[in-house]
Amino acid sequence: MSTLEKAKAIKPWMVELRRDFHMHPEPSYEEVRTSKMIVDKLNEMGIETTLTGKTGVIGLLHGKKTGKVIALRADIDALSVNEETGLPYSSQNPGYMHACGHDTHITELLGAAKILSDLKDELCGSVKFIFQPAEEVGTGAAYMIKHGALENPKVDMIIGMHTFGLIETGKVVVQEGFLMASVDTWHLTIEGKSCHGSSPWQGVDVMPCAVAIMEGFQTIVSRFNDARNPIVINVGTVNAGERFNVVPGKVEMTGANRAFSDYSREMVPKWMKRMIDNICDAYGCKAQFGYEMGCSPTVNEAESTKFVKKSAAGAIGEENIIQIPPVMGSEDFSTYLKKVPGTFMILGGGNREKGCMYSQHSNHFTIDENCLPIGAAVYARIAVDFLQN
Repeated sequence: MSTLEKAKAIKPWMVELRRDFHMHPEPSYEEVRTSKMIVDKLNEMGIETTLTGKTGVIGLLHGKKTGKVIALRADIDALSVNEETGLPYSSQNPGYMHACGHDTHITELLGAAKILSDLKDELCGSVKFIFQPAEEVGTGAAYMIKHGALENPKVDMIIGMHTFGLIETGKVVVQEGFLMASVDTWHLTIEGKSCHGSSPWQGVDVMPCAVAIMEGFQTIVSRFNDARNPIVINVGTVNAGERFNVVPGKVEMTGANRAFSDYSREMVPKWMKRMIDNICDAYGCKAQFGYEMGCSPTVNEAESTKFVKKSAAGAIGEENIIQIPPVMGSEDFSTYLKKVPGTFMILGGGNREKGCMYSQHSNHFTIDENCLPIGAAVYARIAVDFLQN
């Protein structure tokens, strides 16, 4: 029986699990119920588990002989989003939702663990199942690495997978090189002088200064940066003012930037600082600008990706392995790839006929649950192939 046939046989179990996780989303580093449930399921399979930090979980499955070690990773945290899907298994934790598919990631990896636990006598080596907290804040991978996720035993290759709601169910993206962008965050405070709204000349209005800066940021994208290496500068929040008839004296802004090129990534904060300083000087304002480097671009290593592509094709058919333009979204799986060879895949979870065609982070995000056995089968087949000899 193939890994796909085995995965389809446990689909009802996977659907039930996924819906349970979906109903109980938990924020980054607070995934207590989720990690306990993961540990319980792994223990039922006879897989030894280690709680890593507060909510990270590592399962370790040994084959019949010692040998290489492959790690399979899933992220487990949810988003601070109010769910509006209307599903009978909608979030029961107000203000939080699995709007990025992490409930499917957990389920697919548990499905792979269930399949592989039945095949352990065919494995020459070990499988590490890494259930990682806090991907949504971009620090969970580093947290797991710090707690030894890639050691004891040392990992030879690592594989990850992300369900996308806008890619058709049945398809899996496997491609080498740049797959996802970096993400860096920033905050900006602009200070002027508050005054009565009827006499703006008596103060220093920060609002036109802030608008000019936001427009200037888009000029950086279109005129400073090399268009052949795309970047995104996103202004996520703007907070100013206390009353309708007062000229605000302070604006606070936050945002996140994306890039593939190391040069662009390095230059963007410098370009932003120059733009901010010059515009503030023109408007008579002062600024405080902070910038924090986050996740690097996700770059799939060539040899691992070739291996994974062949193995995944063996599981679901070569016609279902596709390629897409690089994604401007980010993934802290990139942190693992700086330490260990590996590749990150994208699993299709969309189905227009079922109304499952929403982007990640939408409060209407849903997936076609037919993707669950496909993800589990691909994970399991890669592990089997890697540990065959």
